[in-house]
Amino acid sequence: MEAQCEINLEIPEKQTVPKPLFCCIAATDYCMLRCRMCNKWKEPVPKPEEVPSLDDWKRFIMGLRELVDEGFEIDFGGGEALSLPILLDMVKFAKKNGFTAVLPTNGYILNEDMAKRIADSGLDRVSISLDTLNEKKYDYYRGVKGVYGRVMKAIDNLERYAPHVMKGICTIIMNENLDDLIPLVKWVSGDERLDWIYFMAVVQPNFSGALDAQWDKRYTYLWPQDSLKVLNTLDELISMKEKNSKISNRIEHLRAYKAYFANRKRFVNKAKCIIGGTALSINTYGFIQLCFFMDFIGNIRKDDIRELWYSDIAQKVRERVDSCKNNCHLLLNCCYIEDEPDLYRRVK
Repeated sequence: MEAQCEINLEIPEKQTVPKPLFCCIAATDYCMLRCRMCNKWKEPVPKPEEVPSLDDWKRFIMGLRELVDEGFEIDFGGGEALSLPILLDMVKFAKKNGFTAVLPTNGYILNEDMAKRIADSGLDRVSISLDTLNEKKYDYYRGVKGVYGRVMKAIDNLERYAPHVMKGICTIIMNENLDDLIPLVKWVSGDERLDWIYFMAVVQPNFSGALDAQWDKRYTYLWPQDSLKVLNTLDELISMKEKNSKISNRIEHLRAYKAYFANRKRFVNKAKCIIGGTALSINTYGFIQLCFFMDFIGNIRKDDIRELWYSDIAQKVRERVDSCKNNCHLLLNCCYIEDEPDLYRRVK
């Protein structure tokens, strides 16, 4: 059901509303993989008449252009974003209008032709999912045989046909790959084709329902069962970060992961949420959110983002975000800021 939005440009005053600082376009929910740490592939495929057209996306991008500074970053995500036929047309349009464009991908369909199209689009950075160098284990966790081999080929294709595009690896820290993380960092750090490796902590799987205080009991195959092992592994990752490896997480971020894995229920980022009030997330149907866990503020198919950003409904969401105390995984993985140094020193 569509959220109703009554535009009111007088409340609040424009000068009191911060500019957007982040935008993620999840333009498709479709994914050909069957990952054990994500349920998005279980989502129904929308009908063509239910989703925005290329013109709708272009109109949104042009409206956003008036709200943000030059070089503002748009993340084009999914599902598997590259499965959407118009995705690289969206990227090209964004680049022509002064945006930085970033794309996460599972690499499965990143063949030679796709790499050439990526080069033509002007895309700035590609983040490829890879959690281990163990081919059998990786295929198992991603739910499709052969995905590991395709990831390796995707890296080759990007290097050959889109050499200007920066590329790195995104790795989830979870129960089954703790022994694989150090070798993975060494491999990335020694591979001239790759620019970084970024770690994320395993959380409640995407699209598994409302935030669940007991999710780790439901997903024991994801949550590390040996707490000492994960903490020691993170200590080694911190040491590698200090020695100029290609780990892109800050040291404070890795220490926060230690606090989280030591006791995920105790770990609460007490800083004011930096996602909801200054971020835009648009889903495959075109609905816009300032927080993934709060109401839609409108839809790009019928609403103007320049008006929505200053609307009464957007301000009400910001007020709710300001008072939110949820132990939100988005604060940990995507928009982490250190706010309580003692929290990390207690984790030995």
